[in-house]
Amino acid sequence: MKLYIANKNYSSWSLRPWALLQARGIEFEEVLVPFATGSQPSAFKAFSPTSKVPCLEDNGLLIWDS
Repeated sequence: MKLYIANKNYSSWSLRPWALLQARGIEFEEVLVPFATGSQPSAFKAFSPTSKVPCLEDNGLLIWDS
């Protein structure tokens, strides 16, 4: 299971699923997606049809609407 997130220090949307998975003891791989100036939206489409985070991937199933 992978969780694609932005920086948890300033992205509360990213922090929410991360905190839930941590609290429940669910193992996952955290994938930090930097949102730097000039980032290519197409790069985010590789894991999220909406080009937004957070996005959870589990065995090919993508959940991007939290």
